[in-house]
Amino acid sequence: MPASAPRPARLSKEEWLELEKQTGSRYEYLDGFVYAMAGESRTHNDIVVNITLALAQKARVEGCRLQVENMRTWVKALNRYYYPDVVISCGTEAHESEIHEPCFIVEVLSETTADKDRREKLEAYFKIPTLETYVLVSQDEKRVGVYQRTRWNLVWSELINDGELEVACLGEALSLEQIYAGLAVAEVIGRAT
Repeated sequence: MPASAPRPARLSKEEWLELEKQTGSRYEYLDGFVYAMAGESRTHNDIVVNITLALAQKARVEGCRLQVENMRTWVKALNRYYYPDVVISCGTEAHESEIHEPCFIVEVLSETTADKDRREKLEAYFKIPTLETYVLVSQDEKRVGVYQRTRWNLVWSELINDGELEVACLGEALSLEQIYAGLAVAEVIGRAT
């Protein structure tokens, strides 16, 4: 019978933070197991900048905080920490480098992260009671998936080529025009009308 590979050891939160400090890299923390973050493309970063430019001032006016990429977000129910591409919190965040009460999260999809963003993170993020909206942005075509928490369920919608989504905690709309401003991202062909 072949020998099985040893199971990786779980790290404490402190060990994980020390690993990040020593390596200068970001790792997602899933209840003791750590996973290296994928690198981002220029288009990915431009989308994050566009969303930040569109929402940062309104967040500030509303007394909320908009953070990007290097701010870890805690999913208490699962003891997980992720690094969303964009996260907004209007709660009282007591920790300087963590978000515990997000209301709005954006992940920019890539070939290596899309499945995880659509499944694992979708399920995990909505275990955070304060989260109202989770947005998945394609960087290959003008397509944005939106999950919004309602009183009874999650509602999914998709914006293709144009349109806008509601950022409920800011009382603000975010359009595909703003998300993809200045980028040569393809329109979806064959869109049903």
